[in-house]
Amino acid sequence: MKCPLFPLLLLASGSAFAAESTEAVAAGEKRREEIALGGDFTSNPKVPAFVVVGHGGRILLSKDDGKTWTQAFFGYPAADHGVWSTRTMTYGDGLFVVAFGWGAPTSWLASDDGVNWRHLTSGATVLPEAKGNPRVMPGTWGLAAGKGTVVGTGYMTMAATSDGGKTFHGFGMWGAFKDDPRGKFQTHHLDPVYCGDASGRFLALGDNRGKEGPRFGHLFASDDLGKTWKWLAPKGLEASTGRGALVAKGDLLLLTDQDAANTWTSGDAGETWAGPFPTGTKRAVLSVVGDEFWLCGKMSRASADGKTWRDLPTAVPEGQIIASDQGTLISIHPQRTHILRSGDRGETWEEVHRYEPEEVKGGAQGLRDGAFGLVAP
Repeated sequence: MKCPLFPLLLLASGSAFAAESTEAVAAGEKRREEIALGGDFTSNPKVPAFVVVGHGGRILLSKDDGKTWTQAFFGYPAADHGVWSTRTMTYGDGLFVVAFGWGAPTSWLASDDGVNWRHLTSGATVLPEAKGNPRVMPGTWGLAAGKGTVVGTGYMTMAATSDGGKTFHGFGMWGAFKDDPRGKFQTHHLDPVYCGDASGRFLALGDNRGKEGPRFGHLFASDDLGKTWKWLAPKGLEASTGRGALVAKGDLLLLTDQDAANTWTSGDAGETWAGPFPTGTKRAVLSVVGDEFWLCGKMSRASADGKTWRDLPTAVPEGQIIASDQGTLISIHPQRTHILRSGDRGETWEEVHRYEPEEVKGGAQGLRDGAFGLVAP
């Protein structure tokens, strides 16, 4: 499960883009090539685990309900753009998967125990973007998992595996919708979500880089586990003022506008939407916490249906919230190099881990995404 989407975790704009040096790129790619191929993971989900990730391929793990943490993996120092930049991970069917690399060759690492990390791919499938290197995946802005499948989206390409990395399917949108009467589109920053078992659909929300078209961006849907995609024409999003975040709670989808001031909901896998519903906050990070949607910012709010919103405890920190099956909450943020934990539904918090980040220009070295799941002992 994802691995909620959150608007405040956008990568640096071009004006702040610090390109990696030739030496750093070479060193990062060398590190990537040292990591073993996968495709033979074991699904044995028994032990509860939190996993959170940050730039450089920093992977932190807790197997005691978030009380203590260890660094399970580190790749190579990175900023917002580079071989080891990070912004997304997902969990499904006993497997954590993390994507590394944005604006540079991308790779997906996976673990079935949270401790040992390898490339997800077995190497049997080499996608066109890899240029012959099986360890390279299409540029990945977001990952989602469901129905035994892991899907990644980013620029104009998607990739998916339904057999734990043994083989992959790729899909490119260049020319795929040339007969659509809406004409040419431009998109970027594609972020996927699994819509639940009722539909079995994956959606991907991308921005609209063109001068015309919907303000909310573009929605793409796959009904065959990521093999092929169609460009949706959803109804009910006309009032949206910009692309925000998209998450799923079971079969209920929730979409925010760019400022998180309003939400829209869909119960039919993204075809039609109801809203807008004012949230009472703005510039907040969207997460799914148990049976509620949480928006965590300067003023934090929660909703069970995405329509009516209530205040959360004032102690709830800004950032992404990850919940365990026991109700324990973990809070992370790109600007923070520590992890906060709450055992009382957000009323009080304690710092449970802190690390010293590398000195890298061009990207905050805090934690970018996280997930909870059950892994092998």
